[in-house]
Amino acid sequence: MKLPVSFEQFSKNPVTAIAFIAVGVIGYLYMDMINIHEAQLQNMEETCVKINTIQESQIQELKEANLRYEDKLEQMNQKLLECLSTRN
Repeated sequence: MKLPVSFEQFSKNPVTAIAFIAVGVIGYLYMDMINIHEAQLQNMEETCVKINTIQESQIQELKEANLRYEDKLEQMNQKLLECLSTRN
């Protein structure tokens, strides 16, 4: 495998050779960071969808419980009105 910088070029101008290698390393790290962020974003989207589904089911359960309590309250009000009307 041929290296992008030969030893002779490195010995003549080491700063340029190191800068060339550093640019390659920085490019690799940048692409790796982009891939990591894309994976995190996808994971967060999947998590948000799961949480949203759970919350929707919880909201539905609360609505059903609210309807049951409203029915019970209505029955209690009817009985209370019956009791009050029999006393008069």
